[in-house]
Amino acid sequence: RDTMPPVFRGADDKGNPIGTNVTFWKAVKAGAKDKAGKPLWYKKGIQYWDGVDATDDGVLGGYGHVSSLDARENSEFLEDVMGELLEEARDDGQKLVSLDCGAGIGRVTGSFLIDHFDECDLVEPVAHFIGKAEETLGGESKRPDGHRCVNFFAEPLESFTPEPGRYDVVWIQWCVGHLTDEDFVAFFRRCAEGLKPGGMVFVKENNAKDGFVLDTDDSSLTRSHKYFMHLFEDQLGWEVEKHRLQRDFPKELFGVRMYALRPK
Repeated sequence: RDTMPPVFRGADDKGNPIGTNVTFWKAVKAGAKDKAGKPLWYKKGIQYWDGVDATDDGVLGGYGHVSSLDARENSEFLEDVMGELLEEARDDGQKLVSLDCGAGIGRVTGSFLIDHFDECDLVEPVAHFIGKAEETLGGESKRPDGHRCVNFFAEPLESFTPEPGRYDVVWIQWCVGHLTDEDFVAFFRRCAEGLKPGGMVFVKENNAKDGFVLDTDDSSLTRSHKYFMHLFEDQLGWEVEKHRLQRDFPKELFGVRMYALRPK
């Protein structure tokens, strides 16, 4: 029997109610567009980040000091979920490859992914962020293990298509709030095509307490855990193999949750 999909109610960052996810995204789709016919929702987000410094503090909204805690728990989570698999692949002489989505200045790759993967690719729509990432992380490897960053894609996630079958892990952190539900689902499907057999998608995002919260400054949505699970399980039909809340972040921030996803 068909059940009605769950509906999530939202508010903006000033606490004003803004209806349901269904009506909200419908309004975004029907609203003002750029010359290419894309909702201005996306342009507004880019314009906000265009004005932000290409530093840890800039991309983390003044919370640059949480970066090392973030990297440590990312490593633990990756190890818990995929450690043995990655080790076996490496023992077999396979090259391990990651894709960092919404990579910003390369903070997640530089502090975490590069330690686990032979090759790292980064995709980021904000020009001066990805420029900084390439400047910091590009070129020949200076690491004893020879791990290096290979590709720096300056492209928005809603149009980006990963190379088929290239990646062991696609890591998506603090960026999918900018995607409409429709583009979110389509992007994750393209990510699945980019995975090697047995590869996984990891997501790390803020969780609203319930429903969703609209950030009126940077044109993004903070979804609740239930809203994410609806997108992952009901919309995509994927398996959420594990999820875990980040510990030790400043109390005034949203809760932050990591998800390990297996496409089906």
